[in-house]
Amino acid sequence: MREYIAVFDIGTSSVKGVLVDRSAAVTGDCSVPVNTYYGDNKEVEQSPSEWLEAVKKITDYWWRNTAVKPSEVTAVTFSGQMEDVIPIADGKCDRAVLYSDTRAVEEAEYINKVCPDLASKSGNTVKSSTPLAKILWLKSHQQEIYHEAESFVFSSKDFIIYKMTGRKVTDPVTASTTGMMNLKSGKWMPDLLNLFNIKKTVLPEILKPEENTGFITDSASDETGFLTTTKVLAGSGDAAASTLGAGAVNKGDMYFYIGTTGWAAAVDTTIRDTAESVFVLSHMKTGMYITIAPLLNAGNVHQWALDFLIGSSDTDRYELFDSLVNESPPGSNNLLFLPYIHGERCPVHDHQAKGAFVGISPTVNKSDFARSVIEGICFSYKQIIEETLPLRSKKYINLIGGGAESTVWCQILSDITGEVIRVPAYSEYLTALGAASSAFIHNGWTEDYQSFSESICADESAIYYYPVEENSELYSEQYKYFLNMYPGVKDIFY
Repeated sequence: MREYIAVFDIGTSSVKGVLVDRSAAVTGDCSVPVNTYYGDNKEVEQSPSEWLEAVKKITDYWWRNTAVKPSEVTAVTFSGQMEDVIPIADGKCDRAVLYSDTRAVEEAEYINKVCPDLASKSGNTVKSSTPLAKILWLKSHQQEIYHEAESFVFSSKDFIIYKMTGRKVTDPVTASTTGMMNLKSGKWMPDLLNLFNIKKTVLPEILKPEENTGFITDSASDETGFLTTTKVLAGSGDAAASTLGAGAVNKGDMYFYIGTTGWAAAVDTTIRDTAESVFVLSHMKTGMYITIAPLLNAGNVHQWALDFLIGSSDTDRYELFDSLVNESPPGSNNLLFLPYIHGERCPVHDHQAKGAFVGISPTVNKSDFARSVIEGICFSYKQIIEETLPLRSKKYINLIGGGAESTVWCQILSDITGEVIRVPAYSEYLTALGAASSAFIHNGWTEDYQSFSESICADESAIYYYPVEENSELYSEQYKYFLNMYPGVKDIFY
């Protein structure tokens, strides 16, 4: 009998689903967009019911449009956005507070004041995005929601697991972002919870990504079509799934991710002291850690530039934008772009930061604006690997995510960073494959995450981009000016 794994990636902009067979072939690719609510007071929220409806639409698509039968699905696993706070009361949640919600500034400052050494245990400095701070914010500002909550979960996929099995769980990767888990032990810190009067019973159980959380309930079977004999695994936070999918499992392995937002990440065997804006997370592979430098500005800035310079109606606007970029020489006729349109987390931590063009002259034209946008984003990647992620072992850096589909973007990234950029084939599926690794291990299809990476994520058809020496020399000079842009303009906007 054929056997498949159902994989859901519950992200910020959409819920994606694929079916993966034993040979790691992907079928049933389906994506359903979800809405985000942005309030006047820094609220960034989503409706968990939309995540569930999206999952139901995806499974309905599978049973109607693929040859896969529910009886052939052996397990369901996940990746999902992290740093959320999802209060569950009476089996439901009306609003999930997302990772990019920054209302809890005062609470984060208070936590760091009373627990100055917390980062040495949790691995991360508490920020306004940290779930611990958000829980305290709810306790102070939305007391009814806080007191009615039977439990809190911290990833979108945790909520779907709850709706599928009735069990409240999370994984060590997601728990790493909460500020409440000891990174070395992988357990909640009872002394910290007592200090802030948070009952351990409201927190989910921490399970490894490959552990079984339970089976599909009767009601979930009716809604999704999965059989009640189908296992539901804990899965992992999206950053770890991407890391595994990018083949980063050993010390010094590094990769770039360019999606709506972006990051650079490196794997290590130790927990390093890092800058405030950098995350240290558990790896799916036990005993390994992921250091992640997050960028709020990546593909979303590219989308802004598309709307600004091309318009939203052209069906081939991506190709038109790349052509426009190619019309401009490296360096964009000395036009520089600071890409902090959405504020920034790394290499600067400033949610009030703004974007800027500098160097407009009579010789600058539309194509220079297009190219400088891509160059500005790539300068940010260069800055974070130089300032926060110096450790790397391979002679190339893997690039995954939607940005990897643009050959123009890939070459500029190579020229600016001076690194060989490797783009695996089908990089758009690598996060899903990384998430699927947990089910491969659970099913006994592969021995461990190391062997999965070597056998499944290895890709002989990858494309390599090599830095052009002349371009890299030019960009090295421009980079010096780029580093001065944020300090030079930040006071203008305050």
